Amino acid sequence: MPSVCTFTLNHPNAVYYSGQTINGTISLTTTSEKNIRNARIIFLGEGKVKWEESTTTTDSNGNSTTSTTYYRSHEVYINNETIVRGEGILPVGVHTYTFTIVLPLDCPTSCEGRYGHIRYGISLKLDRVLRFDNTYYIPLTVLKTVDLNLNPVFRLPLLAEKVASLCCWPCSGGKLLYSLQIPFGAYTPGQIVKYSLNIQNHSMVDVEGYFMEFTQKMTFTAHSPSRSHRHEKRTLVTRDYPEICRRLTNRILNGEFQIPSVPPTTDPTKIIYVEYRLKVTMIMSGCHRSKDISVPIFIGNIPLRESLPSNAGGMDATPSAPEITKSEDSSGSEMPPNYNDLKPPSYQEAMQSDSPFVDNDVDKHHRVVGFKPLYPVYS
Repeated sequence: MPSVCTFTLNHPNAVYYSGQTINGTISLTTTSEKNIRNARIIFLGEGKVKWEESTTTTDSNGNSTTSTTYYRSHEVYINNETIVRGEGILPVGVHTYTFTIVLPLDCPTSCEGRYGHIRYGISLKLDRVLRFDNTYYIPLTVLKTVDLNLNPVFRLPLLAEKVASLCCWPCSGGKLLYSLQIPFGAYTPGQIVKYSLNIQNHSMVDVEGYFMEFTQKMTFTAHSPSRSHRHEKRTLVTRDYPEICRRLTNRILNGEFQIPSVPPTTDPTKIIYVEYRLKVTMIMSGCHRSKDISVPIFIGNIPLRESLPSNAGGMDATPSAPEITKSEDSSGSEMPPNYNDLKPPSYQEAMQSDSPFVDNDVDKHHRVVGFKPLYPVYS
C-alpha cells in the first residue's frame, strides 16, 4: 500500500487572510522504509503567467517555418522551507510534524485564470536517495483584506450617461438619451446590486428591451521575453428583460443582481489584474443597432456599512478578516468602522474558468488543475 499523508489546519476550510498565522500538523503514514536525505515542509505562494504564441512564415520557395514564443512572468510572495527530519532511514509507521507560518501582510489574493494563477500551498517533500522524491501537497486560499470602508469614494453613486443619434435611411431618426446608475461604487460577493436605467427617447424608434451583463476581465502580463498581455473576459451574470420604451416617451427601468463568489479587484500594475463591469445593452427596433452603456464595479471582501441591509446590525459575531484596531495617536482622524455588528460571511467556491491554467513546470503526478479558491460571500 502507498503511504498516506493528511494535513490538519487551524482553519478547517483552509482560508486565511494576509497577516494571519497558519498552524497545523502533517501526519505521514508509511508502509515501507524510506531512505531519505531529508524531509521538508514547504509553504510556497507564487504568481505565474504563461502562454505561447506561434507564427508561421513562408519563404519565396514555398517552405513554411513555424516559430513559437513563450511568454511568462513569475512572482514569489512567500517561500518558507523547514527541514523536519534529517538524513537516514524513515521507518514504517506514523510520523507527525507541526508547523507555524506567518503570512506577509502584502500577500495578494488567490485567483485562477486561463493564462495564470496566484496560488498558495503546503507540501511535505521526502528527498529520497536513488528514488523519485515523494511530494504531498494541498492548496490553500489566501485573501488580501480589501475593506471598502477605507475609501470614501466607494460610498458615492456611479453614473454613466450617453446620447445617441438614431438615423438609418429611410427610417426616421432622433436622439436617445440614456443613463445607468448604481448607488455605490463598490460591493462584495453575495451583495445585491440595484441599478437604474433612465431612458429619454426623443426619437421615432422604439426600445424593444434590454439585457444586462456583469462581467469579469482578467489581464495577464508577461515580462519575458518582452512585455505582452493576454485577456480573459467572462460573463458572470446575464439577464434579459422585455421592457419597452416607446418612441417619444421616457422610462426608468430598475433591476438588480447578486455578485457571485469572485476574487476582489486587484492592482492594475500586477501580473494578474482583475476588474469588473456592469453593462446594459438596449435592443432597438427596425434597422438600428443596439445601444450599450456600462459602469465599473470595484469588488472587495469587507462590505460598505452603508450598503448593508437595514437588518444587518445588532449582531455580535465578528468577521473572519483581521481586526482593525484604533491606534492611540489617531483619535482625531477618520477611522474604519467597528465590525462587531457585521455578520460573518460564508465561504464559497469561485466561479471556475472554462479553461483553467495548467502549470507545466510542476510534475504531472503532483499537479493540481482546476483548484477553486474560497471567497467570502455576504448574505
